[in-house]
Amino acid sequence: MYPAPRSTPTVICPERGADTGLLDSVAAGSARLSPHPAVESDQPLINPTQTLWTPLAPLTLDWRGDAPVARDSGDIFFSTEDGLAESRYVFLEGNRLSERWPAQTTDQPFVIGEIGLGTGLNLCLTVAEWLRQRRPGATLHYVGLERAPFRPKDMCRALGHWPELTPVLNALLARWPDPLPGCHRRYFPEWGLTLDLWWADAADALQDLASHGRPWVDAWYLDGFAPSREPGPWQQRLYDAMAGLSRAEATFATFTAAGDVRRGLAASGFEVHKRPGFGSKREALCGTIDTPHTTAPAITPWDLHPASHTPERALILGAGLAGAHAAFALARRGVAVTVLEAASVAGGGSSNLQGVTYTRLSHQHNPLTDFSLAGFSFATDHYETLLGGGALTTDEDIGLGGYVQLHEPDEMLAHLSEVLPLAPEFARVLTATEIAALTGLTPRCGGIHYLRGGWLTPAAVCRALLAHPLISLQSDCGPLSLSRGPDGGWQAVDAQGAVLAEANTAILATAHAALQQPELKWLPLTAIRGQTTHLPTPPALAQLSVTLCDQGYLPPARAGLHCLGASFGPGDAGKDEREAEHAHNIDMMKTALPDLDLGAPDEGWQGHVAHRCNSNDYLPVAGPVPMLDEFNRRYERLRHDRKRVIDAPSPMLPGLAVLTSLGSRGLSAAPLAAEMVADQLMGTLPAVPRYLQRALSPARFAERGLKRGEPL
Repeated sequence: MYPAPRSTPTVICPERGADTGLLDSVAAGSARLSPHPAVESDQPLINPTQTLWTPLAPLTLDWRGDAPVARDSGDIFFSTEDGLAESRYVFLEGNRLSERWPAQTTDQPFVIGEIGLGTGLNLCLTVAEWLRQRRPGATLHYVGLERAPFRPKDMCRALGHWPELTPVLNALLARWPDPLPGCHRRYFPEWGLTLDLWWADAADALQDLASHGRPWVDAWYLDGFAPSREPGPWQQRLYDAMAGLSRAEATFATFTAAGDVRRGLAASGFEVHKRPGFGSKREALCGTIDTPHTTAPAITPWDLHPASHTPERALILGAGLAGAHAAFALARRGVAVTVLEAASVAGGGSSNLQGVTYTRLSHQHNPLTDFSLAGFSFATDHYETLLGGGALTTDEDIGLGGYVQLHEPDEMLAHLSEVLPLAPEFARVLTATEIAALTGLTPRCGGIHYLRGGWLTPAAVCRALLAHPLISLQSDCGPLSLSRGPDGGWQAVDAQGAVLAEANTAILATAHAALQQPELKWLPLTAIRGQTTHLPTPPALAQLSVTLCDQGYLPPARAGLHCLGASFGPGDAGKDEREAEHAHNIDMMKTALPDLDLGAPDEGWQGHVAHRCNSNDYLPVAGPVPMLDEFNRRYERLRHDRKRVIDAPSPMLPGLAVLTSLGSRGLSAAPLAAEMVADQLMGTLPAVPRYLQRALSPARFAERGLKRGEPL
């Protein structure tokens, strides 16, 4: 189901301009006037910056027995006669899936896009049929779009008619994302399934995906509600985006046979056919598209890797959280990866005894908040999956229970108090008294209780990821660098100049040391010293099961110790433990918990020193690396016209990417940032809206330099 449009405005990417762009040939490097005029508001991309942040409200439902009905429109979600048979006939048979799946190759996934996920009936049915018919080694990527996602209890009630779907439904709901706007990716490797759930306006999300200029989708499920009752999804821009995302011979199917829908799909290049409807419905539509469509870019594509490929082998420098997650993201896609580490696994910024999965909320959208939330959602599911699979051990490697972030009363907290009840399993605002009841400790103020996540041991996470059978590890290599090989690939070279490994794809995940690579010396990165303090568990903390955060953090104990942290020393390269920084960490906890007695142990404070890496905008740096000089030449006109759309592919170094600047939130940021890098290198469907890809792209600094008139 897809609800009627809401009043929340769509924010147009600020780069849209009315000028004609430039078309620059990759082969010749020449520039000429683009034949495509720039387009204004008919090609918006998702960018909610500075709009009010809120979880998504559920659709208001009525029920006819256990069949849900949209109260506003009166439309019913599925046939009361036999909704399961109806969905099988309309969508699976309408897209000829039983004919196509047996012929599927294993080199790329079969991609289904569903517009209007509704109850999840089509999703559950498709997965159940996929498991019955799947070829060995074949994979399915399911993209479901919904602006008002159903709550799990309503999905259970609606789909309870069909017990044959219960195993699939229960497995999906165990990892169902909170109703937070954006894309939520879930992996089910035992099913060969990647699931992307976009809680967003379908037309906006599809245009955002189509802006990458790649055809991904093999089959479409279109919302079958009557356009006269539910006009939201039935827009020409949606059909155009579908056409742009469709591979050759892609199909679609829908309940509806409305003339406006037929004409809209035909205008976008689909061949549309009528077929008998299900039950009492006279007709339905299905069809195909022969030739994928291409469109002029809506924004300058400085963040896109124009030559993505499927590497057979990759090498990664760095075996901390960034490198381990990058290796795992490629390995789960079937790529053999060699990871090289100068010292030991998780020996740098990932070496703390404990770390915490964090996020940050704001009353407004902005890239920092939105990536933090998206990363947190992906990371918490990721770690719980590792725990469930036996790769991590409770209380030794991981402690769930969420965390509490203290926060003084202000406008933001008042707003969150109003909207967080829409996502009761995600977070809630608590008073100081309520936090004291939860933790047994009296805080200085109230705050926000995030129910997901908790603490982890970073080294255990790295070891679990690097144990993947397609990953080989070489540690204690000493100083490492990358050089171009004679075949144009990348070689990992040690201090003596010996080549330790080579591949056509490489990722630098060496934190601040990435600046030692000539191709990256222009990145604005800063090394930040951080010292943690190891606190033996006092009686007052023996039962603590929830991490407490204020200016510092206090997790539950691991092996009798709490890891308190951390100090903050930008540009400080010192590795020595300092009493003043231990005192600082203890003072932060005393401020947060005034009644807590934290006397120094007899042997004095012990702890650990590590160095984090931050960019100058505090966002990760994740993505392909541009050729800086050529980038500045190709996009030089941005110096004079910031809004100009330059229709020229970004000049990226072939097969080279970077993943760094995770700061103090590596556990939360690394999984999704690595996913983004892997998607871009391999040209697979992105896990985030385009504005977040651009917000993390290394090329953003070069683009900003041009717009300031100060090229890097």
